[in-house]
Amino acid sequence: MIRLILNASAALVLGLTGAAMAQEAPLYPENADASAVIDAALAQARDEGKQALIVFGGDWCHDSVALAEALDENDRLASLVSDHYVLARVDVGHRHRNQDQLHRFGLEGTFGTPTLVIASGEGAALNGATAHDWRTAYNAAPSDIAAYLSHYGGADWDGSPVASVDLDAVAESWSPYQTAMQTLASQRETGEISAEDAASLQAFVTGMARSIARYGAGQEAEAQSLAVADRADLNALGVTPSGDLTDAVIVRVAEVEFDLLARFEAQTEETRAALAGEPDAE
Repeated sequence: MIRLILNASAALVLGLTGAAMAQEAPLYPENADASAVIDAALAQARDEGKQALIVFGGDWCHDSVALAEALDENDRLASLVSDHYVLARVDVGHRHRNQDQLHRFGLEGTFGTPTLVIASGEGAALNGATAHDWRTAYNAAPSDIAAYLSHYGGADWDGSPVASVDLDAVAESWSPYQTAMQTLASQRETGEISAEDAASLQAFVTGMARSIARYGAGQEAEAQSLAVADRADLNALGVTPSGDLTDAVIVRVAEVEFDLLARFEAQTEETRAALAGEPDAE
């Protein structure tokens, strides 16, 4: 997808009309009625015997944009979406808009963008445990996305060779994850954190760790010129992997260092600021 933005002087030189100068329509429209968009996707999925693929993100987020473009432009992914899903995109701003639309699927909110919800036509989330896995979508391997969509969409694997990665093992090996979970356990034990806040923090930490694992898997697959996917998805599809990259990915993600608790606090403040600047935000 090519995004073309022209300044006014260039437009005059080229003789473009005002309509031609307009930027391409947003991928995640801020002013759309999210409830109506999702209701329509669920109804269509129900009528067509498909699943609804609802991507919560924002045009400001390069991972949200990258996933949208991959689903549109990668032939394999576009075919999976067309054959097995009804796709809808919902803007979440800086995690302060349309949070009620995540609540309806049993998710506490947006902890990273994009957040993927795969739901049946009846509105039941099928991937709640991994909906927060995709905030590194820009670096995710297309084969990993394909396995995920095949798993939850009921598609058969196309027979191409693919190596596996145990994403849970990678996430749990990651030092920032271990540190954050130890701190969370201590805060729970001492009563320093409410049950609601603890659940939100755990969802953030787990989703971030699994996203970093997907990032590492994508980087290692690219380095070795291999296709790769989460072992759990391959198991669900009945696919025997061509090899396993878990140990290599563990080594790769060990190089990624940041404070998850500080990141959570900074993100929370960003959301508060966005809410303060938009009184009608949900």
